[in-house]
Amino acid sequence: MEDISAVKIPAFVSSDPALWFGMLESTFELAVPKPITDERTKYNYCVAHLSTDAAMAARDVILSPGSINPYSKLKDEVIARCGESKSQEIRRLLAGDQLGDRKPSELFRVMQRRSESHNVTDSLLLELFLQQLPPNVQSILARIQSLTAQKASEVANRILEVTPIQVSAVSKYSRANSDDSSESKLLKEFKLIQQEVKALRRSRSFSRNRFDSRNRGKSTKPTASNLCWDHNKFATKARKCIQPCSFQENLNGQE
Repeated sequence: MEDISAVKIPAFVSSDPALWFGMLESTFELAVPKPITDERTKYNYCVAHLSTDAAMAARDVILSPGSINPYSKLKDEVIARCGESKSQEIRRLLAGDQLGDRKPSELFRVMQRRSESHNVTDSLLLELFLQQLPPNVQSILARIQSLTAQKASEVANRILEVTPIQVSAVSKYSRANSDDSSESKLLKEFKLIQQEVKALRRSRSFSRNRFDSRNRGKSTKPTASNLCWDHNKFATKARKCIQPCSFQENLNGQE
């Protein structure tokens, strides 16, 4: 192990573990009388200065560090596991913003300004921004390839200019209960079509029944034009019926 004097390690930054490791490694390089390069030494300093929550998150690595690059392994695991809390914090920070009566670009600028100090990726900012838009706007933007958060705000402005909606209502109610959602509109239209089809069927059924009832009162005597030659000449005594012939059909109707 290297012969070094004590170094002052910065306090662990729970909201940004990657930043803390960057500060930690700068401290190792400035150590006196020479930089700290030994993996095990760096590992020990790191473990001694982790927060309780971070240590619990990497408990298995700390208890079994292994003999090969223990510091590098611990660093990767702490960033990976504790980095999720940072993402959750950012989500909570930005989720409080709603579109309301503002333009999408105005909302985007507010979210962008709040995210500047948190190193938010454009993909995460885009995801959080889209969540605050009306469902029909989200649906259109989802079809655009290689969409950035900035571009999404500009396109959203144009969509709402062409298809104005009650934006304040969308902000007031959740998407699941929103009457402005595309799914809700399609469902209403489908139900109206169903009602129209049922009404049309009832109308046709009523007309057909009236027609049949009027026809039942009329004479059903067979006419010569509907009978074959044998039935036309011999009536019930015919023995050689040739189709088409309506004699038997009309006879059954008289019974």
